[in-house]
Amino acid sequence: MLTSKIPNRVEILKQKFTTSAGLPFRELLPQSVIQQIVDELKIKYYRRIFDPIVTIWAFLSQVLDTEKSCQNAVSRVIAWLSAENVELPSTDTSAYCQARLRLP
Repeated sequence: MLTSKIPNRVEILKQKFTTSAGLPFRELLPQSVIQQIVDELKIKYYRRIFDPIVTIWAFLSQVLDTEKSCQNAVSRVIAWLSAENVELPSTDTSAYCQARLRLP
């Protein structure tokens, strides 16, 4: 019986994250955890919108999204930034795609 409930819970969790706006993985994978890994791996990066932290959050959301497009991932970042009251980036996906390629 337990095994039949686990897939259902996974599906519920997946549905929650795919329907939420912004970057839902911020709650499950805090910035401090990613930053610690980045520091341990000695990854150098510039403070930009698509730093390793935001890029990982966006990528995880992209993987779970039904469409899986870079445009949707960038839209999620823009939705998150609009709630943070900061200047919004372009909707162009090239910066995000380049940032994803820089991830180890």
